This record gives sequence, structure tokens and C-alpha cells, in this order.
Amino acid sequence: MNRSDFVANRTVPMEGARHLVRDTPGLCATPISRRCFLSGAGALGFAAFGAFALAGCAPDAASTSTASSASSGTSVNVVVNNGNPPYCYLDDDGNPVGYDYDVLKAVDDRLDGYSFSISAMEFSAMITACESGSADLVSCQLVPNDDRKAKFIFCQEPFTLSPMVFAVASPNIKTMDDMAGKSVATSPTAYEYGMLQDYNKKYPDKALVLQTISNLTAADSFKMVASGQVDSVLCYDGSFDTVNDETGTGLYKTDVVMCESTYFMLNKSQQDLADAIDGVLKDMKSDGSLSQIATDDLGCDVFTVYANDLSDEQLMSS
Repeated sequence: MNRSDFVANRTVPMEGARHLVRDTPGLCATPISRRCFLSGAGALGFAAFGAFALAGCAPDAASTSTASSASSGTSVNVVVNNGNPPYCYLDDDGNPVGYDYDVLKAVDDRLDGYSFSISAMEFSAMITACESGSADLVSCQLVPNDDRKAKFIFCQEPFTLSPMVFAVASPNIKTMDDMAGKSVATSPTAYEYGMLQDYNKKYPDKALVLQTISNLTAADSFKMVASGQVDSVLCYDGSFDTVNDETGTGLYKTDVVMCESTYFMLNKSQQDLADAIDGVLKDMKSDGSLSQIATDDLGCDVFTVYANDLSDEQLMSS
């Protein structure tokens, strides 16, 4: 399955989740606050629709596996999502590729005492596998929340920063002020759903109309916006172009409205592994290798572009 093949069948998640980039390539944009709704002047860019702004990442497709190279040590079963470009998806030969996969390979190369075996599957199957222990680690632009932390453990070091945007039908909708009163398709189980609710409580005069929908494909969500059934959907900047091109919906994206720090999630029994991965990620940030992977796969060094004024809880109005 390639990028084109997954679009029609992909379910819409919005991790936690999720177009005018002003001539900025890839995901590059001016610095913004993580998980913050930004002022119109402070955000540029449009986020990927790979993990659609509704639930956490997730399409449907048969799982495909690939083994890590010749590492030795304790075997670690790693699962990535199979339809969330540019982060994790399948190439034409059915092999996992993308930013998540490249980071995991680099971590595996540096990690003493462990050997990764990486497979790809749909989002719901990933979570079930991690909870049951058949998977030790899962990766799909995941954000910790209370429900997840009760069942799983997370690395302390984020392995990427993921900018998000609204997919809209009008090029004139760019900021949160422009979004006032607009309807947003969102999953009631998504991490972002709670943030959108909090935004409405904080700014009732600019409140969004949240239209909760479950099990909706990315393609259908874009088509709903294009047909006027809903005004917008929140999505990752990096996936917007893929879905928009494949559906032919001709949508636009807003400025970046929020940016999530995303983490590897592990089975409760894997605390030692999580600690070891955190050490490797710190080293990769220090020596610039993680930034290089981001530049190669995402179009810019997200750790530099989105490094300023990071905040876990704050919501900002334009």
C-alpha cells in the first residue's frame, strides 16, 4: 500500500489529533506554542493529515512486518501505524517507511541490549497489541493523557513535534478568530477534543461548534468539508496535501493552530526500555541526528522551528 492507496479507507483520528504555508517547504513554520491555539500573526504553515485531527492516528489495513537489521539483544516488538504519512505508512512493497520508522531504526542502532522487530498495522490493533503485551512499543504521534497513562507508559523525551491545522473550504479562513462559530468534525475520544472543549470554555465568544463523529475516513472527512456538511476538520500539516490531492477536494489549510509533542508509548512492563530510549533520544537531539531525520522526512527541523514557548496546557486565542 502506498500513500495513494490508504486514503480512501483510512479512518480519521486526531491525536491526541491531527493551506497557506507562505512559501515555506514541508512542515516549516514560524515558532509556535505546543498544543496551543495561536495568534494569527504567530503561526505559519499547515499540518499533516496523517493522524487526522480526531483521535490519535489510524487507518485500516493488513499488518506488514519488517525485522530490524543485525542487532543483538532482547527482542522488542515495535508496531507503527500503516497509513499516516509522512510519519508512518507503507511503501509500494508493503514495507513500513516514514519519519517514525527512520527514528526507530536509528534508536535501534544505538540501543545496547535490545533488538527491534518493527511491524505496521491499523491504529486500534496497535493499541490492543500494546495493552496485551504482544507489542512492547507503539508509535503513531501519540500524546499522553490520563486514560492512556493508566494503561501504558510513555517515554519522557518527545521524538517529534507535530503541527496541526484546520482543513477548510475557504482560503480566507486562516486564524482562530476566523474559525469562530465554525463547525469542526472531531472524535469524542480524541486528545484534541478535550482541548477544543477547553478552548470553547475559555473563549465562549469565539467558540467552535464541535461535531463529534466516529469511524470516519480521512477522505470522507475532506469530502464533508468540501460539500459543506461541516466547516472544518483538524489534521496534521504533513498529511494535508496527500489527502487533499488524492480526494481532489481542493481544500485549504489555516495557519498552524496547535503543535503537539508526541511520544513513544510502551507496555507497562517496559519501563527499563523506555528509560533506555529516552537516553538515546537525548543523545540524538544533542548531536543533531534527530533534527537531520526530521529535515529529511518532514521538510524542516521541527525541533528548531517549534522550540520556542512550548506549553502543555495553555490555549491561546488569535
